[in-house]
Parts: sequence; structure tokens; C-alpha cells
Amino acid sequence: MSKNNEIYAKVFESVIAEMEQGRAPWAKPWRSEGGAMPYNAITGRRYSGGNVVALWFSGMGFTSNAWLTFKQAIGASCVVRKGEKGTPVYYMSVAKRTKDEGSEEKEQRFFFAKSFTVFNVDQLEELEEGALAALKAKHTVAITATDHERNETADAMVAATGATIRHGGDVACFIPALDVVKMPHLSDFDRPDSYYSTLFHELTHWTGHESRLNRITPAKFGSADYAFEELVAELGASFLGATFQYDTITQNAAYLRHWAKKCRETPDLLARAASLASRAVEFLAGDATADATGEESPEAVAA
Repeated sequence: MSKNNEIYAKVFESVIAEMEQGRAPWAKPWRSEGGAMPYNAITGRRYSGGNVVALWFSGMGFTSNAWLTFKQAIGASCVVRKGEKGTPVYYMSVAKRTKDEGSEEKEQRFFFAKSFTVFNVDQLEELEEGALAALKAKHTVAITATDHERNETADAMVAATGATIRHGGDVACFIPALDVVKMPHLSDFDRPDSYYSTLFHELTHWTGHESRLNRITPAKFGSADYAFEELVAELGASFLGATFQYDTITQNAAYLRHWAKKCRETPDLLARAASLASRAVEFLAGDATADATGEESPEAVAA
């Protein structure tokens, strides 16, 4: 197993084990004072890609979505409580090398994963009075209630994409040949969460069109390519749902177990799907969610 795959296997072990039980670790991102997406407690920068899934699962039971390294905690006059277990995450670094090709030298760049460990702020105790409270309050945001009404911010984001969305009928899908998203009306869903989660799923597919991110390839229902694109859309819907404070409607248990099996066989599969989902969300929402690369210090990134 390559070094990169060893890191992915370590980071996603608990996540895949949950999927093998037919449960989606990304299904219900909770509401918290810092927002539903996990973020770095010092910089405020949101984690992206596969790290979002890993931290959501590891963070179950915590009241905060704020994370930081042991070194960052010390710098904030806090310390990790004795006996607390950290969560492995990763970021992508870049290396360069020069290769001789006859009379020319060509520079090659390649990316590799680096692992580091983070802790939730709920796992800390303060070294100075008031330090922990100050850390928790550093990047808090107001929570917008959206359970029983349309989300005007989400609607504005959807409108800004320029996607052709045709409401009506009882089918939700993206049709690449027509470049059209079909959706039932919001009133046909049992609650807004279901509507927006479904819409975000189909819009993630929409980003894969050849005229945009060029991700979708013709694939038969049930094929490996079809299942992979469904995983990308599932994660994209989850990331967008968290951004707008909505629960995510997940695929069935059989799909989850299928993905888990493939993740065991191909350790970088979940990382690739989550990275593509982050790119789709960035395309849709104009948010800086792409994985950071080329950083030498994990304290400097939240990726």
C-alpha cells in the first residue's frame, strides 16, 4: 500500500466502518455556534474534502465544530486534557523534481498526503482563566432557523448558478443531454430539508457537465462510475446542507455498504469523491472550499 493510501486508510477507518453498518457518517451535520462545517479554531478556516466527513463522525457528541492541533492549543493558552484521543486528518503537499530528458530538463510536480492530528475544543482545558471561553467564542456565527420556511440565501445561491431547473412531476434528476435539473415542487416534500437536500444533490451532478467541471462520464445504472458519481453528489449535498443548516437525506443502506466495500478496496476513493464534492460546492456557492496544497505546516492550513 502506498504512503498516501496508508494515510487515507487511517483517516477514514471509522467512517468506512460506519458505512459498513449501512449508516452515513455525513447524514446529519448538527447545528453549532461555529456553523455546521468543521473549522480551525484559530484561523476560522473551514476544513474541506474528506476531512469534513472524518471530523463530522469523530465530532459526534461534541458541542463544537472547532478543531485545532496540540501546538495551536498551547498557543491559545489551553491544553488537551489527559486521556483525550485526537483525530487524524490530512492535507496535500506538493513536491518538485527535475528530470533530464535528453538535452532538456523538465520540472515535474506531484502531490502527496501528509497526516496530522487535531482535537476538538471540547477536549481542552485552559491554562489561563478565560482562555477556553475566548477560544470557543473566536469564530462563532449566528444560527439561522430554516426548518419551516424557504431559505432565501440558499435560493439566491441556486438562482446565481444559472442552472435550468424545471419543477413539476415526481422525479428528481439531472439530465446531462438536456443540461436540465428536474425537481418536484417544494410543497411536494414533507419538509424543506428534504427539498433542499435533494436539490443540492442534483446540482452537484449539474456541476459535472462537460461545460462546467467535466466530471460526468456516460455510465450505466449500478456501474462503478455511476456509483462513484452518486457518492460525489451525496457528499456535495451534505456539504451544502451543512452550509445552509439543513439535514442531509442519505442513500439507502445497500448503497452505503457498496461504497464501504469499494473504499476498502481503493483507499483513496473517499478522499477523491470528497475532493470533487468540495470543488462542486465551490463552483456552486463560490466558497473557498478546495483542498489546500503546498503548505509545509499543518498549523497553517485547515485541509
